[in-house]
Amino acid sequence: MASKRRRKQQQKEERKLDHRMDRRREAFNDIALKLAATLVVLLVAAGAIWYLVYYEPGPDIAEPWRLQDSDNPDNYHDSADYYESGRPTLLEFLQTDCPHCNNQVPTMNDIHGDYLGRIDLLAIGGFPLGGRVDSLADLRDFKSKHQVYWPHLYDSTGELMSDYGFSSYPSFALVVDGRVVWSGSGEISYDSLAGGLDQYVEPEE
Repeated sequence: MASKRRRKQQQKEERKLDHRMDRRREAFNDIALKLAATLVVLLVAAGAIWYLVYYEPGPDIAEPWRLQDSDNPDNYHDSADYYESGRPTLLEFLQTDCPHCNNQVPTMNDIHGDYLGRIDLLAIGGFPLGGRVDSLADLRDFKSKHQVYWPHLYDSTGELMSDYGFSSYPSFALVVDGRVVWSGSGEISYDSLAGGLDQYVEPEE
């Protein structure tokens, strides 16, 4: 009988011990889960702080294009010929009815003359304004009216400007080695344009 009581007592103690161990395992798992959740929150917060404070996005890759020359519709210009030339390319997206685009012409004429041979300057049109979309002939007439000599290219799809993230006229993108390193919209002064160009253009000899 005594042996039987001892076995029962022993079994009871073992069940108590198992119960205590189960509670300890549950407590340990709870602590581990809480620590893991805290660690995840800290890592996410650290990543967000780094992104907001230290992250500097690189220049956007410039969208490729193949566009008609307004003076010679049989002649197509390919973006690769410019973006891989080793010279910066300054794009101006314009609309021939836009007053700001017309006002911008003298500044662009000065830029063209002062940076001749050191940059490629291209005007691109074929976009809508007030329900009217520029045609290839509109671009040719605009170029002739202002007596300017850099290429005016026609975008028959009318989508390239939005591909570069623009929605107002005129808008500008400076492309260096196939990447957009500067952009702007509206009438822009000579000094502002030159300040952007001078960071990437070889100085005059």
